[in-house]
Amino acid sequence: MSRPMIRRLVPVLSALALLAALPACSPAPSAAEPARALLSSLPPELASALDHFRAEGPKGWAFTQTTEGQGKNRVERYDPRQRGSARWTLLLENGVAPTEEEQRRYRDTRPPLDASSHLASQFDRAAVSLVSRDAASAVYEFALKPASETDTAAAHMRARVSLDLATGAIVRVELFNFRPFKPASSLVIEEAHTVLVYAPPADGRPALPLESTMTVKGKRFWFRDFEQTVASRFTDHEDASAKPRP
Repeated sequence: MSRPMIRRLVPVLSALALLAALPACSPAPSAAEPARALLSSLPPELASALDHFRAEGPKGWAFTQTTEGQGKNRVERYDPRQRGSARWTLLLENGVAPTEEEQRRYRDTRPPLDASSHLASQFDRAAVSLVSRDAASAVYEFALKPASETDTAAAHMRARVSLDLATGAIVRVELFNFRPFKPASSLVIEEAHTVLVYAPPADGRPALPLESTMTVKGKRFWFRDFEQTVASRFTDHEDASAKPRP
C-alpha cells in the first residue's frame, strides 16, 4: 500500500488506482448497497462544474505542497514555468534540505508531463443522488465507474461532491467505500476514505486545492490490522501565467 504516488494531489488521486491495481478477487461478505433515490437528470450547474473540474487544480498555477504520513514529512514546490521534472523542487525532507544528488534522485521520480487524473470521468452521471442542499451548497453522491478492467474497488465505493452554489465550483470531493471488500486474496479493505478540499473562486482566481487526506484501514492475511493516513496541504499559490506587475 505504499507505492510511489506521482500526481500533484499525491495521496488522493492514487487512492482508487492503488487499490484497483491489485489482483482481482471475490468480494468480501458485506452489507447490501445503501439505497438512495437517484435523480432523473443531472442539474445543469452540476454538469457544468464536472465538465470543468480538475482534481489537480487549474493549469498554470504554482504552489507549495506539504505532505505528512507514514512517519515522513515532505515539502515540495511546483512551478509550471519550468519544463519536465524540473517543475518540481524538493524543499525539505523530514525538515532537512536535500543535497544536489538527493534533488536529482527526487526529480527522477517526478512525472515528465503535467497530466490530468480525469477523476470526474469516474463519476457515473446516470447514478447520482442529492444528499443535501441549503442556500450555500448542494451535496451529490455518485456511483463510480471502474477505471480499468482490473478495477476491483469502484463497485464498493461512492463519491460525494459539494457544489458551491454562489460560484458554481466544486469545493469538496469525498471518495469512500460503503462496505468492506477484498482487492486481493490476502487483503481486506475495511475503510478507504479520501477527501479533497478546494477554496472557491474569488477575486478573479479559479478554485484552488487547499488540502487532501487519504485514510486506508484493513487487514492483511486475515489477522494483521493496518491503518495508513497521508495528508497534504497546498499553500503559496501563484498564477504563473500572470504578467509581472510594473
